[in-house]
Amino acid sequence: MSTVTVRISSKSKRGKHLIALLSDMAKQGNDIELENIPNAETVKAIEDVRKGNVTKCDNVADLMAKLKA
Repeated sequence: MSTVTVRISSKSKRGKHLIALLSDMAKQGNDIELENIPNAETVKAIEDVRKGNVTKCDNVADLMAKLKA
């Protein structure tokens, strides 16, 4: 089995079609696997949450007050 990494823009029409085609092919058998790897910003956010670096708010007004502080 080979592993291939391909970057596809999910914003373009061609990219959307290719992603849909690959997803459909992956559902039809077990010879193709798709793996969603989050981008660097998402990975950092996940790490922050796991470390407890979060801000808890009671409501939107509380959130806005904390953001302005």
